[in-house]
Amino acid sequence: MSLVIPMVIFMQQHLVAEGSTLVAKKMQYDLNSRQLFYGVSPEKRHKIFQLAITHTSIDNIENYHRLLLWLWSGVYREERYLALDAGEYYPEYQTLASFDVYLEMLATADNVDTLDRLVTNLIGKVIQQDKDLERYLIQWRESDSVWLKRASVLAHLHHKQHTNTTLLSETILFLAADKSQLVQQAMGQVLNAYRDVNTAFVDNFITNNMTRLTPLCQREARKLTMMVNNTVE
Repeated sequence: MSLVIPMVIFMQQHLVAEGSTLVAKKMQYDLNSRQLFYGVSPEKRHKIFQLAITHTSIDNIENYHRLLLWLWSGVYREERYLALDAGEYYPEYQTLASFDVYLEMLATADNVDTLDRLVTNLIGKVIQQDKDLERYLIQWRESDSVWLKRASVLAHLHHKQHTNTTLLSETILFLAADKSQLVQQAMGQVLNAYRDVNTAFVDNFITNNMTRLTPLCQREARKLTMMVNNTVE
């Protein structure tokens, strides 16, 4: 039997021991999620993960994939968080060979708490390694799913000086009229992050497309500038 299953059970047992019904109900309410929670804080979950990786060693990519998918398919939300913890913990497996697994997870990512980490820390990282995968971002921006549209933007978030500014610009303008706050906020967030790399590019992009970009997108993109100006005043 794979060592992954005992590792998952080990984490589940600790989640049960640390869980709180009252905290679980509040977490479920705050997230407006149908999925159940154990009611375990991020700090306690982090300790459980540290215990688990001491308990069991993940030493090949097959077990890495099994671990992520077993946890992601769990009944409780914290199991998905642990899948992301595990996904981010092993950089040696964050490669093209894991992309299909990440896509399988993305198919059921249903809120910012899971989708954003998955896309920015795992999917976006692999896309940066293999630019041919940018075709997925084009497909996602044309999707009817608000989560895939958000993913098509957020995948650029950590690309810094390697950002494909042509694709990012095209995607933002393609989605500029989208009515979803989730999409608009994501576009502003990515522009704001890229300002640290190329402020002139972002400022010019906003100025040249002022009539197309929503106020929300523009506010998010210039959030740091606005905060600095308010501080000076």
